[in-house]
Amino acid sequence: MSTSALGLVTLINPIDAPAVARISLARRLDSLQGKSIGFIDNIKPNAGLFLRHIEEMIRGDYSDVKTHTVRKNFTPNLLIADKLDGKVDAVVNAWGD
Repeated sequence: MSTSALGLVTLINPIDAPAVARISLARRLDSLQGKSIGFIDNIKPNAGLFLRHIEEMIRGDYSDVKTHTVRKNFTPNLLIADKLDGKVDAVVNAWGD
């Protein structure tokens, strides 16, 4: 995946090399003031701790921020991000291995 200066991301499917998609990035928020922020905890080691620290930092600068946290369980195919649909203006995702 690469990011260009134009705010586009190129997604390349490593299984099917000819399949390439270019999509626009979401617009960044001008401020977090008064916004609702979602946190996605993927249950990886320290993901919850990481998200709590990020939330504390955000609240330190923006006391009126609302937060919503969803936490993955051990079912790999269970969707959780959809639980934030319509509730948040932005998302912080603790994702990785």
